Amino acid sequence: MLLNLIRQRLWQMTMAVFLLVGMLVAIPGVNQAQAAGAHELNYFNYETYTHEGRNWLRIELGLKGGEVNYTTNVRELTPKQLHVVLEDTSRGKVKSDISLDRKIAKYLTMRQEGSNNLDVMISLNKPVADQAYKVYTADKDRKAKKPYRLVIEIAADKLASEYEVEKPQVDAFEGLQGRKIVLDPGHGGSDSGAIGPNGLKEKDAALAISQNVANILRNSGAIVTMTRDTDVDVYGPMASDRNELQARVDVGNRDAGNQIFVSIHCNAFTSPTAHGTGTYYFASSFRGQLLAESINDAIVADTGLADRGPQTARFYVLKNSNMPAVLIETAFISNYQEEALLGDEEFQYKIAAAICKGISQYFRMK
Repeated sequence: MLLNLIRQRLWQMTMAVFLLVGMLVAIPGVNQAQAAGAHELNYFNYETYTHEGRNWLRIELGLKGGEVNYTTNVRELTPKQLHVVLEDTSRGKVKSDISLDRKIAKYLTMRQEGSNNLDVMISLNKPVADQAYKVYTADKDRKAKKPYRLVIEIAADKLASEYEVEKPQVDAFEGLQGRKIVLDPGHGGSDSGAIGPNGLKEKDAALAISQNVANILRNSGAIVTMTRDTDVDVYGPMASDRNELQARVDVGNRDAGNQIFVSIHCNAFTSPTAHGTGTYYFASSFRGQLLAESINDAIVADTGLADRGPQTARFYVLKNSNMPAVLIETAFISNYQEEALLGDEEFQYKIAAAICKGISQYFRMK
Protein backbone atom coordinates (compact mmCIF):
# COMPACT_ATOMS: atom_id res chain seq x y z
CA MET A 1 0.00 0.00 0.00
CA LEU A 2 2.88 2.33 0.83
CA LEU A 3 4.42 1.58 -2.57
CA ASN A 4 1.20 2.52 -4.33
CA LEU A 5 1.03 5.78 -2.37
CA ILE A 6 4.59 6.68 -3.43
CA ARG A 7 3.75 5.93 -7.07
CA GLN A 8 0.63 8.10 -6.83
CA ARG A 9 2.60 11.02 -5.37
CA LEU A 10 5.26 10.74 -8.10
CA TRP A 11 2.57 10.71 -10.78
CA GLN A 12 0.93 13.82 -9.29
CA MET A 13 4.26 15.66 -9.16
CA THR A 14 5.04 14.72 -12.77
CA MET A 15 1.67 15.95 -13.99
CA ALA A 16 2.11 19.21 -12.07
CA VAL A 17 5.42 19.84 -13.84
CA PHE A 18 3.84 19.18 -17.27
CA LEU A 19 0.94 21.51 -16.45
CA LEU A 20 3.33 24.29 -15.35
CA VAL A 21 5.39 23.99 -18.54
CA GLY A 22 2.23 24.00 -20.63
CA MET A 23 0.97 27.15 -18.92
CA LEU A 24 4.27 28.96 -19.54
CA VAL A 25 4.26 28.02 -23.21
CA ALA A 26 0.63 29.06 -23.54
CA ILE A 27 1.15 32.52 -22.01
CA PRO A 28 1.23 34.96 -24.94
CA GLY A 29 4.55 36.71 -25.40
CA VAL A 30 6.71 34.63 -23.02
CA ASN A 31 8.93 33.08 -25.72
CA GLN A 32 8.50 36.08 -27.97
CA ALA A 33 9.72 38.41 -25.23
CA GLN A 34 12.88 36.38 -24.84
CA ALA A 35 13.57 36.56 -28.58
CA ALA A 36 12.35 40.12 -29.19
CA GLY A 37 15.60 41.69 -28.00
CA ALA A 38 17.82 39.40 -30.11
CA HIS A 39 19.10 40.73 -33.44
CA GLU A 40 20.64 38.74 -36.26
CA LEU A 41 22.31 39.99 -39.42
CA ASN A 42 20.51 38.95 -42.59
CA TYR A 43 21.96 41.32 -45.20
CA PHE A 44 25.28 42.92 -46.15
CA ASN A 45 26.18 45.37 -48.88
CA TYR A 46 28.87 47.94 -49.53
CA GLU A 47 29.50 50.47 -52.27
CA THR A 48 31.53 53.56 -53.03
CA TYR A 49 29.94 56.71 -54.38
CA THR A 50 30.59 60.40 -54.90
CA HIS A 51 28.42 63.12 -53.40
CA GLU A 52 29.10 66.86 -53.74
CA GLY A 53 32.65 66.18 -54.79
CA ARG A 54 33.40 63.88 -51.86
CA ASN A 55 34.12 60.14 -52.15
CA TRP A 56 32.27 57.90 -49.71
CA LEU A 57 32.27 54.25 -48.67
CA ARG A 58 28.82 53.02 -47.59
CA ILE A 59 28.32 49.79 -45.65
CA GLU A 60 24.86 48.39 -44.89
CA LEU A 61 24.15 45.68 -42.31
CA GLY A 62 20.61 44.30 -42.41
CA LEU A 63 19.08 43.21 -39.10
CA LYS A 64 16.25 41.03 -37.93
CA GLY A 65 14.64 42.25 -34.74
CA GLY A 66 13.94 45.94 -35.24
CA GLU A 67 15.70 48.81 -33.48
CA VAL A 68 19.25 48.07 -32.36
CA ASN A 69 21.50 49.89 -29.90
CA TYR A 70 25.11 50.45 -30.91
CA THR A 71 28.27 52.33 -29.95
CA THR A 72 31.15 53.55 -32.08
CA ASN A 73 34.76 54.07 -31.11
CA VAL A 74 38.31 54.43 -32.42
CA ARG A 75 40.79 52.90 -30.02
CA GLU A 76 44.02 54.71 -29.23
CA LEU A 77 46.16 51.69 -30.04
CA THR A 78 44.56 51.21 -33.48
CA PRO A 79 43.80 54.65 -34.99
CA LYS A 80 43.06 53.16 -38.43
CA GLN A 81 40.29 50.89 -37.16
CA LEU A 82 36.67 51.97 -36.69
CA HIS A 83 34.68 49.78 -34.29
CA VAL A 84 30.87 49.67 -34.28
CA VAL A 85 29.55 47.43 -31.48
CA LEU A 86 25.96 46.20 -31.88
CA GLU A 87 24.22 45.21 -28.67
CA ASP A 88 22.42 41.88 -28.35
CA THR A 89 23.32 40.93 -31.93
CA SER A 90 24.66 37.82 -33.66
CA ARG A 91 26.31 37.58 -37.06
CA GLY A 92 23.90 35.08 -38.51
CA LYS A 93 24.98 33.80 -41.93
CA VAL A 94 26.87 36.95 -42.96
CA LYS A 95 30.60 36.28 -43.48
CA SER A 96 32.85 37.19 -40.56
CA ASP A 97 35.69 38.53 -42.76
CA ILE A 98 34.95 40.63 -45.84
CA SER A 99 37.40 42.34 -48.20
CA LEU A 100 36.47 45.91 -49.12
CA ASP A 101 37.43 48.29 -51.94
CA ARG A 102 40.96 49.02 -50.53
CA LYS A 103 40.80 52.62 -51.82
CA ILE A 104 39.21 53.76 -48.57
CA ALA A 105 39.10 50.63 -46.42
CA LYS A 106 40.87 47.28 -46.60
CA TYR A 107 38.48 44.87 -44.92
CA LEU A 108 35.69 44.38 -42.40
CA THR A 109 35.68 41.77 -39.65
CA MET A 110 32.95 40.75 -37.22
CA ARG A 111 33.62 39.09 -33.88
CA GLN A 112 31.29 38.27 -30.99
CA GLU A 113 32.05 40.20 -27.80
CA GLY A 114 31.02 37.84 -25.04
CA SER A 115 27.71 36.17 -25.78
CA ASN A 116 25.60 39.19 -26.68
CA ASN A 117 27.42 41.91 -28.62
CA LEU A 118 28.86 41.97 -32.13
CA ASP A 119 32.00 44.02 -32.80
CA VAL A 120 32.12 45.21 -36.41
CA MET A 121 35.67 46.42 -37.15
CA ILE A 122 36.56 48.31 -40.35
CA SER A 123 40.25 48.58 -41.21
CA LEU A 124 40.90 51.87 -43.02
CA ASN A 125 43.86 53.16 -45.02
CA LYS A 126 44.28 56.26 -42.88
CA PRO A 127 43.68 57.20 -39.23
CA VAL A 128 40.05 57.91 -38.39
CA ALA A 129 38.76 61.32 -37.30
CA ASP A 130 35.33 62.14 -35.88
CA GLN A 131 34.51 64.10 -39.03
CA ALA A 132 35.34 61.11 -41.24
CA TYR A 133 32.35 58.86 -40.62
CA LYS A 134 28.69 58.68 -39.65
CA VAL A 135 26.62 55.76 -38.40
CA TYR A 136 22.82 55.62 -38.42
CA THR A 137 19.87 53.26 -38.91
CA ALA A 138 17.58 53.05 -41.94
CA ASP A 139 14.05 51.63 -42.11
CA LYS A 140 12.98 48.82 -44.42
CA ASP A 141 13.00 49.71 -48.10
CA ARG A 142 10.43 47.35 -49.62
CA LYS A 143 10.93 48.71 -53.13
CA ALA A 144 14.67 48.04 -53.01
CA LYS A 145 14.08 44.80 -51.08
CA LYS A 146 16.27 45.96 -48.20
CA PRO A 147 15.57 45.15 -44.52
CA TYR A 148 16.00 47.41 -41.51
CA ARG A 149 19.70 48.38 -41.61
CA LEU A 150 22.60 49.86 -39.73
CA VAL A 151 24.45 52.15 -42.16
CA ILE A 152 28.12 53.14 -41.85
CA GLU A 153 29.41 55.88 -44.16
CA ILE A 154 33.06 56.92 -44.37
CA ALA A 155 34.39 59.93 -46.27
CA ALA A 156 37.71 59.30 -48.02
CA ASP A 157 38.93 62.91 -47.98
CA LYS A 158 38.44 63.12 -44.20
CA LEU A 159 41.03 60.35 -43.83
CA ALA A 160 43.69 62.49 -45.51
CA SER A 161 47.10 63.36 -44.11
CA GLU A 162 45.77 66.33 -42.10
CA TYR A 163 44.36 63.82 -39.62
CA GLU A 164 47.45 61.61 -39.45
CA VAL A 165 49.61 61.65 -36.35
CA GLU A 166 53.09 62.91 -37.08
CA LYS A 167 55.80 60.29 -36.78
CA PRO A 168 57.58 60.81 -33.47
CA GLN A 169 61.17 61.88 -33.17
CA VAL A 170 63.59 59.02 -32.63
CA ASP A 171 63.67 58.16 -28.93
CA ALA A 172 66.80 57.63 -26.84
CA PHE A 173 67.16 55.52 -23.71
CA GLU A 174 69.67 55.52 -20.87
CA GLY A 175 72.17 52.79 -20.15
CA LEU A 176 72.84 51.84 -23.77
CA GLN A 177 75.97 53.88 -24.50
CA GLY A 178 78.60 51.52 -25.95
CA ARG A 179 76.46 48.39 -25.53
CA LYS A 180 76.95 45.87 -28.35
CA ILE A 181 73.63 44.43 -29.47
CA VAL A 182 72.73 41.93 -32.21
CA LEU A 183 69.31 42.25 -33.87
CA ASP A 184 67.86 39.37 -35.86
CA PRO A 185 64.81 40.23 -38.03
CA GLY A 186 63.06 36.89 -38.55
CA HIS A 187 62.87 35.17 -41.94
CA GLY A 188 63.65 37.18 -45.12
CA GLY A 189 64.45 36.62 -48.79
CA SER A 190 63.04 33.30 -49.98
CA ASP A 191 61.43 32.69 -46.57
CA SER A 192 58.36 34.89 -46.08
CA GLY A 193 57.54 33.50 -42.65
CA ALA A 194 53.86 33.52 -41.71
CA ILE A 195 51.46 35.47 -43.94
CA GLY A 196 48.47 37.34 -42.52
CA PRO A 197 44.90 37.01 -43.82
CA ASN A 198 45.31 40.24 -45.78
CA GLY A 199 48.72 39.35 -47.18
CA LEU A 200 51.19 40.96 -44.75
CA LYS A 201 54.38 38.89 -44.65
CA GLU A 202 56.15 38.22 -41.38
CA LYS A 203 59.54 38.92 -42.91
CA ASP A 204 58.44 42.48 -43.85
CA ALA A 205 56.89 43.35 -40.48
CA ALA A 206 59.87 41.89 -38.59
CA LEU A 207 62.34 43.90 -40.67
CA ALA A 208 60.41 47.16 -40.31
CA ILE A 209 60.23 46.80 -36.53
CA SER A 210 63.89 45.75 -36.32
CA GLN A 211 65.03 48.76 -38.35
CA ASN A 212 63.19 51.04 -35.93
CA VAL A 213 64.80 49.22 -33.00
CA ALA A 214 68.25 49.67 -34.58
CA ASN A 215 67.69 53.40 -35.14
CA ILE A 216 66.57 53.98 -31.55
CA LEU A 217 69.42 51.92 -30.10
CA ARG A 218 72.00 53.73 -32.20
CA ASN A 219 70.49 57.05 -31.21
CA SER A 220 70.99 55.90 -27.61
CA GLY A 221 74.70 55.22 -28.22
CA ALA A 222 74.54 51.44 -28.73
CA ILE A 223 76.60 49.55 -31.31
CA VAL A 224 74.15 47.49 -33.35
CA THR A 225 74.80 44.52 -35.64
CA MET A 226 71.89 43.19 -37.72
CA THR A 227 71.77 39.69 -39.15
CA ARG A 228 70.00 41.28 -42.12
CA ASP A 229 68.98 44.87 -42.86
CA THR A 230 67.28 44.18 -46.21
CA ASP A 231 64.95 41.50 -47.57
CA VAL A 232 67.56 38.74 -47.99
CA ASP A 233 68.37 35.26 -46.75
CA VAL A 234 71.26 35.35 -44.29
CA TYR A 235 72.84 32.04 -45.43
CA GLY A 236 71.48 32.03 -48.97
CA PRO A 237 68.28 31.40 -50.93
CA MET A 238 66.43 28.17 -50.19
CA ALA A 239 68.90 27.08 -47.49
CA SER A 240 67.95 24.44 -44.95
CA ASP A 241 66.46 25.74 -41.72
CA ARG A 242 69.55 24.65 -39.81
CA ASN A 243 71.95 26.44 -42.17
CA GLU A 244 69.89 29.62 -42.16
CA LEU A 245 69.56 29.69 -38.38
CA GLN A 246 73.23 28.87 -37.86
CA ALA A 247 74.16 31.76 -40.18
CA ARG A 248 72.21 34.11 -37.93
CA VAL A 249 73.88 32.72 -34.82
CA ASP A 250 77.28 33.10 -36.52
CA VAL A 251 76.67 36.82 -37.05
CA GLY A 252 76.20 37.24 -33.32
CA ASN A 253 78.94 34.89 -32.14
CA ARG A 254 81.55 36.31 -34.53
CA ASP A 255 82.30 39.18 -32.12
CA ALA A 256 82.96 38.01 -28.57
CA GLY A 257 82.09 41.51 -27.37
CA ASN A 258 78.43 41.26 -28.39
CA GLN A 259 76.30 41.35 -25.25
CA ILE A 260 72.77 40.33 -26.22
CA PHE A 261 71.00 38.71 -29.18
CA VAL A 262 67.41 39.85 -29.93
CA SER A 263 65.40 37.98 -32.59
CA ILE A 264 62.18 39.67 -33.74
CA HIS A 265 59.24 37.69 -35.19
CA CYS A 266 55.45 37.67 -35.54
CA ASN A 267 53.34 34.87 -34.10
CA ALA A 268 50.73 32.86 -36.03
CA PHE A 269 48.07 30.27 -35.29
CA THR A 270 45.33 28.40 -37.14
CA SER A 271 42.61 30.32 -35.26
CA PRO A 272 42.37 34.05 -36.10
CA THR A 273 41.28 34.74 -32.51
CA ALA A 274 44.75 33.97 -31.07
CA HIS A 275 46.32 37.25 -29.95
CA GLY A 276 48.91 38.90 -27.75
CA THR A 277 52.66 39.22 -27.34
CA GLY A 278 55.25 36.92 -25.81
CA THR A 279 59.03 36.72 -25.39
CA TYR A 280 61.10 33.53 -25.26
CA TYR A 281 64.45 32.62 -23.66
CA PHE A 282 66.55 29.47 -23.17
CA ALA A 283 65.72 27.79 -19.87
CA SER A 284 69.29 27.62 -18.54
CA SER A 285 70.05 31.29 -19.25
CA PHE A 286 69.39 33.44 -16.20
CA ARG A 287 70.42 36.59 -18.07
CA GLY A 288 68.22 35.58 -20.97
CA GLN A 289 65.29 35.32 -18.60
CA LEU A 290 65.96 38.80 -17.19
CA LEU A 291 66.18 40.23 -20.71
CA ALA A 292 62.96 38.48 -21.79
CA GLU A 293 61.08 39.71 -18.72
CA SER A 294 62.27 43.30 -19.20
CA ILE A 295 61.32 43.41 -22.87
CA ASN A 296 57.99 41.61 -22.41
CA ASP A 297 56.95 43.92 -19.55
CA ALA A 298 57.79 47.02 -21.60
CA ILE A 299 55.87 45.84 -24.68
CA VAL A 300 52.74 45.03 -22.67
CA ALA A 301 52.89 48.32 -20.77
CA ASP A 302 53.50 50.53 -23.81
CA THR A 303 51.36 48.87 -26.50
CA GLY A 304 48.43 47.39 -24.58
CA LEU A 305 48.83 44.01 -26.29
CA ALA A 306 47.61 41.01 -24.32
CA ASP A 307 50.36 39.50 -22.19
CA ARG A 308 51.31 35.91 -23.10
CA GLY A 309 54.30 36.27 -20.81
CA PRO A 310 57.99 35.42 -20.97
CA GLN A 311 58.42 31.69 -21.66
CA THR A 312 61.21 29.17 -22.14
CA ALA A 313 61.85 27.60 -25.54
CA ARG A 314 64.54 25.59 -27.31
CA PHE A 315 64.62 27.74 -30.44
CA TYR A 316 67.90 27.30 -32.31
CA VAL A 317 69.05 30.90 -32.00
CA LEU A 318 68.39 30.87 -28.24
CA LYS A 319 70.18 27.60 -27.63
CA ASN A 320 73.26 28.33 -29.74
CA SER A 321 73.99 32.00 -29.07
CA ASN A 322 77.06 32.71 -26.90
CA MET A 323 75.25 35.52 -25.09
CA PRO A 324 71.85 36.14 -23.45
CA ALA A 325 69.32 35.72 -26.24
CA VAL A 326 65.59 36.28 -26.63
CA LEU A 327 63.04 35.74 -29.38
CA ILE A 328 60.12 38.19 -29.42
CA GLU A 329 56.78 37.13 -30.92
CA THR A 330 55.55 40.70 -31.28
CA ALA A 331 51.88 39.95 -32.12
CA PHE A 332 49.78 37.49 -34.13
CA ILE A 333 49.97 38.17 -37.85
CA SER A 334 47.18 35.58 -38.24
CA ASN A 335 44.82 37.82 -36.25
CA TYR A 336 43.04 40.44 -38.40
CA GLN A 337 43.41 43.26 -35.91
CA GLU A 338 46.99 42.50 -34.95
CA GLU A 339 47.98 42.05 -38.60
CA ALA A 340 46.71 45.60 -39.16
CA LEU A 341 48.87 46.78 -36.27
CA LEU A 342 51.97 44.99 -37.51
CA GLY A 343 51.59 46.64 -40.91
CA ASP A 344 51.07 50.11 -39.44
CA GLU A 345 54.14 52.39 -39.35
CA GLU A 346 53.11 54.11 -36.13
CA PHE A 347 52.66 50.80 -34.33
CA GLN A 348 55.91 49.44 -35.76
CA TYR A 349 57.66 52.39 -34.14
CA LYS A 350 55.70 52.11 -30.89
CA ILE A 351 56.58 48.45 -30.32
CA ALA A 352 60.19 49.08 -31.38
CA ALA A 353 60.50 51.83 -28.76
CA ALA A 354 59.05 49.44 -26.17
CA ILE A 355 61.64 46.79 -27.08
CA CYS A 356 64.41 49.37 -26.66
CA LYS A 357 62.95 50.46 -23.33
CA GLY A 358 63.07 46.85 -22.14
CA ILE A 359 66.69 46.47 -23.32
CA SER A 360 67.58 49.67 -21.48
CA GLN A 361 66.00 48.39 -18.29
CA TYR A 362 67.90 45.11 -18.61
CA PHE A 363 71.29 46.81 -18.88
CA ARG A 364 70.53 49.08 -15.96
CA MET A 365 69.85 46.00 -13.80
CA LYS A 366 73.35 44.62 -14.42
